[in-house]
Amino acid sequence: MSDDATNDLVDGALADEIELVSDLVVAASTSPRHFTPEEVDALLGIRTEQPDPITGADATG
Repeated sequence: MSDDATNDLVDGALADEIELVSDLVVAASTSPRHFTPEEVDALLGIRTEQPDPITGADATG
């Protein structure tokens, strides 16, 4: 197999997603219970913004 063919399989975004999933699997394997969706978001580093009930703007302004 040539080097050009192996370079076609490199996908940085996919590698990042695989790393996130593996981190989540490791965290889940050490927990005696299921994670809530909010805990999964926190483990993946996803910030959820709650809109201000008065202005409708997100928490960052």
